[in-house]
Amino acid sequence: MADISIIILTKNGQRYIDRCLEAVFSQKIDISYEVICVDSGSQDKTIEICKGYPVRPLSIKARDFNHGLTRNLAISRAKGEFIILMSQDAIPFREYWMSTLIRSLKEDTRIAGVYCRQIPREDADILTRRDLNCHLTARKDKVVSFIQDCKAYESLTPNEKYTFCNFDNVCSCIRRNIWEKIPFRETYFAEDIDWAKRVLEAGYKIVYEPTSAVIHSHNESLISQYRRSYMHHKRLYELFGVQLVSTWHEVILFSVYNILRDLYYIIRNKKLLAGNFQEFLTVPISSFLIILGQYMGPKAVNENITSNP
Repeated sequence: MADISIIILTKNGQRYIDRCLEAVFSQKIDISYEVICVDSGSQDKTIEICKGYPVRPLSIKARDFNHGLTRNLAISRAKGEFIILMSQDAIPFREYWMSTLIRSLKEDTRIAGVYCRQIPREDADILTRRDLNCHLTARKDKVVSFIQDCKAYESLTPNEKYTFCNFDNVCSCIRRNIWEKIPFRETYFAEDIDWAKRVLEAGYKIVYEPTSAVIHSHNESLISQYRRSYMHHKRLYELFGVQLVSTWHEVILFSVYNILRDLYYIIRNKKLLAGNFQEFLTVPISSFLIILGQYMGPKAVNENITSNP
């Protein structure tokens, strides 16, 4: 019987999965743990690489993957009291990543989950690095979220409520007995934030632990940037009512602002002089698509409500 079960979701992850598993099995910790790799239809060498480590394999068909239900399936097969959930491209930073991640859970039984800091990869482009370093998973101080006053919680603005309920399954640890009461729900995106919102409203705590960190970032294509922005803001609107961009006028206004801001940031940091022209040239398209996703996501929710009253 393991004390910790580490669940890693994989699909065509040969680029990073070896480094991920090597770092996981190099941890300095005095309690037992198991690793379960859940693969959803890899066509590359991911499964072969996983077989080189003492992991428990679990395979599902690609069409059966769901952000919430697949994690539930894996947890149901796990043996640990604490469940660490990871992306295949999250690389544990230093050998005490695991022990610091579970420390708060061992100290306070009211804590439902802990998520860790994310550090950009060395090859992260300048804007990806900047954005990740400004994200909620880059904060330097530990944050404990707990609803002590329901009226104060309900009075928060949509964005404040989202910040309060933030959680990230790129790398997190949840308490099994609380998951048994409040499992993940079937969803296309943000199963982690949805879960954190529900456990907080049930009276539990969520912790952000910056002393535990993983190396993780994506240099995404333009289409991927739009898709992620669209899905993220659609889900935030569904969960909290967050709507940063509500009209086409604001789409144009915010796009122009972001384009000028991003171009200035690149020039100021001398990346253009270093020959990074391609990134410089794609900034106008990238900035526009991100803002467009912020507008179209909530819009899709409203249109669905209108068509299905």
